[in-house]
Amino acid sequence: MRNYITIIIVFMLLVNCNQHQKQDKNMSVLESKIWSKEQIKKWYKEQPFLVGGNYVPISSINQLEMWQEETFDPERIDFELKKASEVGMNSMRVFLHDLLWKYDKTGFFKRIDKFLEISDKNNIKIMFVLFDGVWNPYPKIGKQPEPKPGIHNSGWVQSPGREILEDPRKQDNLKGYVQDVVSRYKDDPRVIVWDLFNEPDQAKVGNFWKKGSKEPEMSEEKKKAKALELLKKTFNWVRKISPTQPLTVGVWGESTWLENPDSIQNFSLNNSDIISFHSYSGLEKTSKILEGLKKYNRPLLCTEYLARGHNSTFQDILPLFHKNNVGAYHWGLFNGKSQTIYPWKSWNKSFSEEPKEWHHDVFRKDGTPYDINEVHLIKKITFSNSKANQQ
Repeated sequence: MRNYITIIIVFMLLVNCNQHQKQDKNMSVLESKIWSKEQIKKWYKEQPFLVGGNYVPISSINQLEMWQEETFDPERIDFELKKASEVGMNSMRVFLHDLLWKYDKTGFFKRIDKFLEISDKNNIKIMFVLFDGVWNPYPKIGKQPEPKPGIHNSGWVQSPGREILEDPRKQDNLKGYVQDVVSRYKDDPRVIVWDLFNEPDQAKVGNFWKKGSKEPEMSEEKKKAKALELLKKTFNWVRKISPTQPLTVGVWGESTWLENPDSIQNFSLNNSDIISFHSYSGLEKTSKILEGLKKYNRPLLCTEYLARGHNSTFQDILPLFHKNNVGAYHWGLFNGKSQTIYPWKSWNKSFSEEPKEWHHDVFRKDGTPYDINEVHLIKKITFSNSKANQQ
């Protein structure tokens, strides 16, 4: 009897050990596939000083309207990217959406191909964003709403929507979208970086999180947990494809992640090939962020900045990024249906006329700059034919 019990105990210990080994192996999948620090530094050294914007054409209120067949606007896109190129911008961060793939995969890819043809013609490399955790949690394919006058980003939508994000089984169905998109462009030199998830756990933006909202957001705790689930899956899905472009997920919000990163921040910082972050702060705070991120010993990209009313300006921030060789992607390009010239506070109090100080964006509809001095600065930096020394 004792021998029988001993055999059972040994068997159970072996099974348990094997399970732990499998778990450890799964946990190390991401770590083993991350680009080495030497590899990412070599890659970054081969790039120009990356400068550009977060891009959606003036004719689109959100990423769905940008890419759907009825509203895709290649002529306007060409005009806008040409204008960006003329002032020295060489890269754009561009948002995709899972619903576009789900309902019209063939057409979606056809339009992405056309977009990349246009961007390449204008010497602009593209950073595609696969998922977005910000703004309306209930995206719907088809005709998009008209902008609400005077309100910042009144029609932007999340990808995936809440219904999918909060259900792990529905999350799994996104594997096809992620791997189809990345596989198609994994060796495409026109695509420079994959940004897997924009602000994945953002739960307090606009009025969606407020009591009584008709389009309610998840609680912060629940969204953080669900977003982390999808983020881990997405990294694994993409790593299996091994694209020639690096992967990133940016940290955002208050820079507590410099010393005390939470679960999502820690995962993002330790699994991104190239470190990215958002900063809508002034010179002093942004400088501290750059200093704090040096410990990761990887190149840096700021994938969102420029909030003029918060002292995040081209005049202060772009020279700082250039000096430190930090890729710089401001928010917006042309004043259009996204209405991001209006400040964030417009969600609580709408504006009846154009604000004297634009919040985001660089150009008016006809291509004239909001501030000619900003354009002169961008040109001076981008056409200097010099790149800051590698760190």
